[in-house]
Amino acid sequence: MPKIKSKEKSSLLDIYPYSRDAFQYLYDKLTDENFKRRYIIKDKPINAVTGIIWDITQGEPEITEIISTMDKMVGIRSEKTKSRLEKIVDTWLKKAYNLKLQNGYVIHRSFLLRFVKTIYENYDENIKRAAIYHFDKYNDKNKKKIKRAYENVRLNDLQERYPEFNIFDAYAYALITEKFKIKEDDLIEFENIVSLLKSQDD
Repeated sequence: MPKIKSKEKSSLLDIYPYSRDAFQYLYDKLTDENFKRRYIIKDKPINAVTGIIWDITQGEPEITEIISTMDKMVGIRSEKTKSRLEKIVDTWLKKAYNLKLQNGYVIHRSFLLRFVKTIYENYDENIKRAAIYHFDKYNDKNKKKIKRAYENVRLNDLQERYPEFNIFDAYAYALITEKFKIKEDDLIEFENIVSLLKSQDD
């Protein structure tokens, strides 16, 4: 079964080469009289092309359903749709990083594989390889998130102002659990939370 390469971001050049039948299915759906979009204008195909691409990238439900059917026809899975094993690995790592940041817990593949074995009765080499793949992918992402937290100037300033709190690790965990990102609004909100914690001590 073909797989889409895992990437932080993808280009239109990375679109999977769907089969002729899949594209015929897409064409039939888009030219159906019941498929109505304001960008589909006779003699203006460019409007339709850009409109369809926009709807795909915005996750428009009807278009998403069409693309999902095309995926099934050629046997691929969208990166945005996590498998059960991928979710298990992601969740396990989030909990493991919580323990690591709090108590210095050592994160290792073997610990994850031991955990996965307790869940899958049919645990085999394929599941093991897939678990390792997902472990490496998410573990690498988490390491980069921690690095970004420690290198952020605003967080450095916040840590200096509140030395009694572990600002870096708290924000790193917020990044790992995807509650916050390294952006202005989230940093301000986090700073407000820390200020409230400080006010409780005063």
